[in-house]
Amino acid sequence: MFMREELIDQTGKSLVLPETRALSAIEMRDVSEGIELRVKGLIGYLPLTLSTVLNVLPKIPLENLWGLLALADEEYKRVLPVLRSYQHVGGTAPHQLLVRGFCHYLQVISNSGLYRDYHRQVHQGYFTPKVDFGQTLSKYLSRGDLINVSANSFAFSARLPLNAILKSACLDFLRVTPRTDKWKGEREVLRDALNALASVTSRRMRPGDQTLADAAPIWIRDAYLGALQVYAVLLGYTEIGFSYSAQGSEMPSFLFSMDNIFESFVRNTLREGLRSRRISVVDGNKPAHQQPLFRDNARFPIKPDAIIRSGRQTLAIAEAKYKDKIEETDRYQVISHVMASGAPVGVWISPALSDATAGMEYVGAVSTHARFYHYRLNISSRLEEAKADMIASISRLLG
Repeated sequence: MFMREELIDQTGKSLVLPETRALSAIEMRDVSEGIELRVKGLIGYLPLTLSTVLNVLPKIPLENLWGLLALADEEYKRVLPVLRSYQHVGGTAPHQLLVRGFCHYLQVISNSGLYRDYHRQVHQGYFTPKVDFGQTLSKYLSRGDLINVSANSFAFSARLPLNAILKSACLDFLRVTPRTDKWKGEREVLRDALNALASVTSRRMRPGDQTLADAAPIWIRDAYLGALQVYAVLLGYTEIGFSYSAQGSEMPSFLFSMDNIFESFVRNTLREGLRSRRISVVDGNKPAHQQPLFRDNARFPIKPDAIIRSGRQTLAIAEAKYKDKIEETDRYQVISHVMASGAPVGVWISPALSDATAGMEYVGAVSTHARFYHYRLNISSRLEEAKADMIASISRLLG
């Protein structure tokens, strides 16, 4: 709940940022106490106005959130170029999040220009300007060599240890960047930087090499430091979490849709767990796996979250819902999908926040003898055990 003057100026115009207002998950209502704001199904660092930022936290442990994200093929959507901080925890961040963070800093470096400086070049051999007479005398003239000389010169270039590590980071991040159109911008940033670093020999980063950024000019130092910090996380030298902390590691602001995360996590977990039984799990939201709701026309295709198959036979339909309880519309949705596909089993899968509420519950059967179940997946404690229990419970329903 906000006071009206926090979100509306004196002329009646909204102070909420346009990018935030455009999000479909943001809902604002004018009530008697002020303005009520609801953020439905999103977690993350949400800039609201120029002076207000919301830190929307998940109800589950941070380690489990990373586990969900790592298996969920989630789209990391940057809302605004606002830096946020991450609390240090005992887990590693998914690669896609780090790619976006690294490219944020790399773009700043590319726009400002690579750090260049003078470095000493030592020459041994035939004559060249900048002769070091002391070294030439001791190494060559004193031994009767009247041709070779020792010379020192200074070159202004990007061939510096800091840029050598930056090139290594670009190569590593390019390998883990998805090759989809959504990540085209990040791939272009990485390739442009590699072109600029073509003359630099890459060098693998070692723990503590982030301090090399201190040598960069002040106007680009923060960008180099941010890029190396994110690279350190990728290499496992630093561990980060999700909660806001002023002492954490800074990276760009992201929002996550828990609905999408939970759905993809459930589908990918079932796919991996049932593969040994030669049972496939496909995404019904993709046109290739859709079929019509009615027999005599294709106007309304069904889009189950997970279609469980053995060959061409549909064994079950599963719907993942990130909500506390299944509503009437959710029940009708799965029933219609089961009847249209001819599947003998339909399952609702929703999160549980304790062991007491987790597990399988039989709901009922319809006239076609199809059976329906509700499975509550405990994502608040030991995630690997919860995944194994869900796979075993769903597997038993398939016969």
